[in-house]
Amino acid sequence: MFPFIEIFGRQIPVYALMAILGAAAICVTAVILAKKRDCISAEDIFYMLLYAGIGCLIGSKLLYLIVSVDVYWLDGKSLKENLRYWLVLLTTGGLVFYGGLIGAALGALRYCTHFKIPVGKAFETVVPAVPLFHFFGRLGCFAAGCCYGKEYDGALSVTFNHAIGAPNGVPLIPVQLFEAAGNLLLFTVLTVLYLKTLPKLSLTGLYLVCYSVMRFTLEFFRGDDIRGNALSLSVSQWISLAVFAFGIVLIVRKCQKCKILPP
Repeated sequence: MFPFIEIFGRQIPVYALMAILGAAAICVTAVILAKKRDCISAEDIFYMLLYAGIGCLIGSKLLYLIVSVDVYWLDGKSLKENLRYWLVLLTTGGLVFYGGLIGAALGALRYCTHFKIPVGKAFETVVPAVPLFHFFGRLGCFAAGCCYGKEYDGALSVTFNHAIGAPNGVPLIPVQLFEAAGNLLLFTVLTVLYLKTLPKLSLTGLYLVCYSVMRFTLEFFRGDDIRGNALSLSVSQWISLAVFAFGIVLIVRKCQKCKILPP
């Protein structure tokens, strides 16, 4: 709706502001949760998230380029010219959440293994705050008009007038707001479960299962075709299936470890 706001005479992207708010929110929330369990130091949480942030940026950019290769490959240009063009896209183009999630996980894993931080405890502490970060991110998407929904002229539809990515003047499904609301609900549930100290449940697995189901469903209502597709499903839907399966594995393994399920 409002892709830019003016601060001291300069136009600032609302998406960038939402990303900064999300980063601050995940850091503060994860530190608070860590102190509740007294299992990971605030310093380790901060640096682990710094590693995760770097991985998130790299992963989200790379997956964006991969799923958009048919759109952003310059026909008639040499490989060198296309690589130079892609370098520009890496610094100015969009982001794909799943790429960022995978990159963030690898970055956090790198920090934990290098500094001998318990991976399970570290991830379980940070994961409840991930949907909160994503909540702010989707608000930023809505402000910019990216990741928009299909054309729909009915209840709850929205019409952009100054969008960067979405078609202006066309009523659309506000899929960004639906996903933002879903992430806020998921953050609340995971945080409550964490504070209730339920060690027999894998919060990481639960997050992956819940988000993958939500994302798989919402993809049917997306209107931006730049995300790539195969066999009638978007790339994000195929990734959702893999993430769902991995989440189930984590939940089952945790239940087996706690002797809730037989090995």
